[in-house]
Amino acid sequence: MESKVTVKIFGQEYTIAGDKAAEEIEKIAEYVDNKMRLISRVAGDSGQGSIAILSAINVAEEYFDALSQIEQLKISKTQLENDSKYYLKMWEDAKQNSMQYKESMSEIKTQKKENDERFKELQAKCSEYENSFFDLQMENIQLKSELEKLKNNG
Repeated sequence: MESKVTVKIFGQEYTIAGDKAAEEIEKIAEYVDNKMRLISRVAGDSGQGSIAILSAINVAEEYFDALSQIEQLKISKTQLENDSKYYLKMWEDAKQNSMQYKESMSEIKTQKKENDERFKELQAKCSEYENSFFDLQMENIQLKSELEKLKNNG
């Protein structure tokens, strides 16, 4: 959509046609007008051509500064995206490790419970064996005593 706008720059009217909206063209023209008026105040009685050239150089400098800033921003953006990917990967790794630790901890708790139960079973058997051993010792003593009596009587 082509717009046609009449604007006033540095006291002179120009008809400008462009693809941008009329408001944008007017804004750009106002910027150029302000730039030329500023240069005119600084440069004094220079001719309109000199003021236009100095303004163009000034605007071109701003343009190239903006391009440089855009390039720096692109580099920063790329770095931030890479950093973001790196930290997201670290976060995912940490979550995965946390899940693995939780699973391991659960397995360890289950194993500990099984070991505790086995330990209690073994303690009970040990106690049972001790009792049997004690009973056998008592029986042995009793049998020895009976044997002694039989030897002495016979």
